[in-house]
Amino acid sequence: MEWQAIHNWLGRLAAHSPFTYRHSLGVASLALNLARIYGMDQGECQAIYAGALLHDVGKITITNALLMKKGPLTREEWLVIKNHPRAGVELLTASGISPGILEFVAYHHERWDGGGYNGLKGPDIPLGARIIALADAFEAMTSQRPYQQIRTLPNALAEVENNAGTQFDPGLVPVFFTMIHKLMKTASSLPLIRP
Repeated sequence: MEWQAIHNWLGRLAAHSPFTYRHSLGVASLALNLARIYGMDQGECQAIYAGALLHDVGKITITNALLMKKGPLTREEWLVIKNHPRAGVELLTASGISPGILEFVAYHHERWDGGGYNGLKGPDIPLGARIIALADAFEAMTSQRPYQQIRTLPNALAEVENNAGTQFDPGLVPVFFTMIHKLMKTASSLPLIRP
């Protein structure tokens, strides 16, 4: 695994957009847990984790003003944002990142129904990219963003369930719910820290 190159890119992402860096860490944690619970082997889990860490590295090519814009995007701005997976693949290819990880970066905005950035559909979307797409969307829903209200956990889970088979792989959604249940159980068993 190309951990030194990954570390270097994460450092650049953190310097350019701390918000996107933190988001990428959250997505990577969710994606790794989902891949493990889905039953993927250690090598596959590591590749998905790496892909999730790097999924938004192409946003380095986008100004912070645009990344954090509160109002609606113009068509031109949307096209710039939409290009971030391609930009990420171009940046990472030059660093020798493996083709499998590059696929996850390239296709993390695909939708199960074919309505994503590149129009891939269903099982034609690499499984790692489907896992990252679900983790990415959930992390985005449950994090504060300048252009979107944070959702409660029940609302975010309902959104995931409502989009099974359209946005998300319907085979991953039940596994995702199992993962969230396990994470909540673990979190609730930790001692509460009171002021």
